[in-house]
Amino acid sequence: MSKSGQPTINDVAAEAGVSRATASRALSNYGRIAEETVERVRAAAERIGYRPNQVAQAMRAGRTKTIGLVIIADFTNAFFDRVTKAVVDTAKREGYQVLISNTDEDIEVERQAIENLLEKKVDGLIVTPATVATHDHLSERALRGTPVVLIDRRLDSVRLSSVTTDDFSGAEQAVRHAASLGHSRFGFLIAVPGIKGFTEDRPALMISPIEDRVNGFAHGAIESGVKPKQQTWLFCEDNPLSSQAAVAALLDRPKAPTVIFTSNNDMLLAVLKVAGNRRLRIGTDISVMTVDDSEWAAAMVPGITVVARPVEDVGRIAVENLVAQISDPSTKREKFVLPTELLARESVANLKLRPELDPSSQTKYRDQE
Repeated sequence: MSKSGQPTINDVAAEAGVSRATASRALSNYGRIAEETVERVRAAAERIGYRPNQVAQAMRAGRTKTIGLVIIADFTNAFFDRVTKAVVDTAKREGYQVLISNTDEDIEVERQAIENLLEKKVDGLIVTPATVATHDHLSERALRGTPVVLIDRRLDSVRLSSVTTDDFSGAEQAVRHAASLGHSRFGFLIAVPGIKGFTEDRPALMISPIEDRVNGFAHGAIESGVKPKQQTWLFCEDNPLSSQAAVAALLDRPKAPTVIFTSNNDMLLAVLKVAGNRRLRIGTDISVMTVDDSEWAAAMVPGITVVARPVEDVGRIAVENLVAQISDPSTKREKFVLPTELLARESVANLKLRPELDPSSQTKYRDQE
């Protein structure tokens, strides 16, 4: 027995009456050993309560069977809690454990998290990049040969696999949907990391999904014939005080939007809170749409219309591609772009069927009277 009192491989060999090398091969299932001997060794291990040192086995094999997940772990966000679970569940099925680091959109925290995980000898990394501005820590030299898959956000200047969603098409479809229901005054509330408060000025650099959503919203407005003066854009810090102030600014405009598009669930919550405080009814007094579905968005009355992304597939494909790269370094680096789906619910009023809900129509009716 070892000093710790735990049975060792030598104890298993003695119990089974074989050499240490034979016991090791039998328990690791390699080499040419008679089935009778394998069964005898395993039975001996079971009798004396032997448990293999998985860390030592992994280090000898050159792998730790661990994956590092570097993520913006805001678990109130409908994307990040679901994608984290998908990564962990898929990794478990593939025989891997996951070490999770939270960066809070801070690039320096991201750098340190990746360095720490590399020191722990993880076999691969799944990363949600905090910024598009700098990413030298994701170069081949910095990663020391460790494979990486990006999720949710792409970096076009690095040769890494990525799994993202077609947010441009989803956002464009959302605007077309609202326009088809008679809406003509649109408000866009966009969460952007790295800014303070809110502004009408479009930031020069935005993470790829936000860039895609903004461009999709804008293209949908053009295709639907919505004029620039009928659009109000606010780019907002992702915190409750700033987002609620931005919603108030939208609603207090002389010609307030009839529908507000939010770039994520946090911005949606700000709309719901301000609307609730003002006794505004969703789907009647103000319409709203967002990106990413959730159980609560579907369960609300009225249900929230969303651009749904296949979040579980994002996590699954990321792990599967990473494991393929770990097993075979020559595996092709791919950029997966998964389709989105518009789930139309009752949070967007049909102004064609109910023109009385459109403030501009009400003014027209008063003028006619």
